[in-house]
Amino acid sequence: DIEALDTDHDGAVSELEYIRFMLIAMKKVDAQLLDDLHAQFCQLDTTGDGKITKRDLQVMAARKLRKVSHKLELSEYKHKLKQIKGNKRSFLLNAISRRKSFQPQS
Repeated sequence: DIEALDTDHDGAVSELEYIRFMLIAMKKVDAQLLDDLHAQFCQLDTTGDGKITKRDLQVMAARKLRKVSHKLELSEYKHKLKQIKGNKRSFLLNAISRRKSFQPQS
């Protein structure tokens, strides 16, 4: 039945639809693997034109660079927070220690 092969429901079976159907029917690959590969392709095809071009790869690289930059900024922020917390803790421990040493003996 042509409808089983026509996964994009355009009324025709493309070469890709035919190959996908046959590979799954012959148990050469499973549908999940093909779905995963399609998802990877779509991530690389940043322009959405159905092709992976040099421009797509440049856009992908720029996105990754922004993510790395953002992660570095977060890391620096977390490090500064730890330093502040450490300083506050040290201050409190010193204050408690000083207070204990100044308590009158009974």
